[in-house]
Amino acid sequence: MHRVAGLSPAVQANAAPQVRTLLFTDMVDSTHLVERLGDAPAADLFRAHDRIVLELQQRWRGRLIDRSDGLLLIFERPIDGLGFALDYMRGLRDLGQQLQLTQALQARAGLHVGEVLLWENDAEAVRQGAKSLEVEGLAKPLAARLMNLARPGQILL
Repeated sequence: MHRVAGLSPAVQANAAPQVRTLLFTDMVDSTHLVERLGDAPAADLFRAHDRIVLELQQRWRGRLIDRSDGLLLIFERPIDGLGFALDYMRGLRDLGQQLQLTQALQARAGLHVGEVLLWENDAEAVRQGAKSLEVEGLAKPLAARLMNLARPGQILL
């Protein structure tokens, strides 16, 4: 068996596919939003955004895998992924209204249930920049494709 740097042999040996729900989101026109707001106000907006995400991931039992102007989350149950996505869309709308943005704050989302391989990176790999949890499998690009097909404010399953 190959040994992947940063992974214990036990983790690799137990890397059987698991059925999970993956959610990809992308904030619509986020680059344009940062240009309009400026760096400091945009940073404040993203901090508020991150508080919403943290609260929702705890409520819906999700785990954040990756973040940029979009998100990748994993859930054990499809209903939790869908609940997160619906509440996230509402949270963005409410945040945009609260900040009195001239353009609605929206995201597009893709939700897919399928088999994935999961593994935890060791502490040293995480210190060097690796994510704590890695997710791979066909379900990942399928969820991403659904997100790319979604219109602003839309969740595709």
